[in-house]
Amino acid sequence: MSFSTPPRSLASRLWFAWTMLVYVLFTPPYWVPWMLAMRLRPTARTFWRWFRGWDHVVFTLCGFRLRTVREGASGAEVGPAVYVANHQAMLDIPALILAMDAPFVFVARGSLRRVPLVAGILRQSRCVFLDRTASGTERALDESAERLGAGESVLFFPEGTRSFDGRLKSFYPSAFRLAIRAGVPIVPVALGGTHQLLDEKARTARPGLVHVRIGAPLHALPDENAGSLSARAHAEVERLLALAAPEAVPAEASGA
Repeated sequence: MSFSTPPRSLASRLWFAWTMLVYVLFTPPYWVPWMLAMRLRPTARTFWRWFRGWDHVVFTLCGFRLRTVREGASGAEVGPAVYVANHQAMLDIPALILAMDAPFVFVARGSLRRVPLVAGILRQSRCVFLDRTASGTERALDESAERLGAGESVLFFPEGTRSFDGRLKSFYPSAFRLAIRAGVPIVPVALGGTHQLLDEKARTARPGLVHVRIGAPLHALPDENAGSLSARAHAEVERLLALAAPEAVPAEASGA
């Protein structure tokens, strides 16, 4: 099966430049009041509420639209949970903030601490940084467990990196270890089409529709290990992705 990629025309490159300009121009006006709000009330809800406003501006000016389908209970009904989503492009982050109906914090790879502007936003957003070492992973899981205990949800991109072609990669086990340890459900999420609308690797973009499908919570079975829970979640994200973006799922499943 072939995979669709954004056209690398002059128009797509100009639209990418416009999208980056929108990010640069409209982030600073939100920065100062958002930081003040986070200092007064440093919670996931504060971050989520402020950035939804920013996301609406970015989506509107860049021509992105969002369609969200939730198959299970609402975020408020589910309560603290570990969300796991596929990762195709930078556009996934604002799309998820708009699509989710309950506040959460991202778990991001530690190397993003060195990325200008992005690092500052993530630090202020109560993001949990996960370094890919044994000790770094344990610290991140301990911090995430504290967030869950305080009633906040966390969101992982368990592939560990962006796929760029839309295909689902295998999952790292950290998110599933955390869910079992904390006794909270895994909520699978699939994003479809973001790599076609914004491809920062090819530096192309175009306006269009982002599909987000949020599945029903998955609870660990008695004595289930992280590998088994990861496999079940992978299969569910792949199913959701097939509904959100059928062209992104090959005839033979990629496997966990």
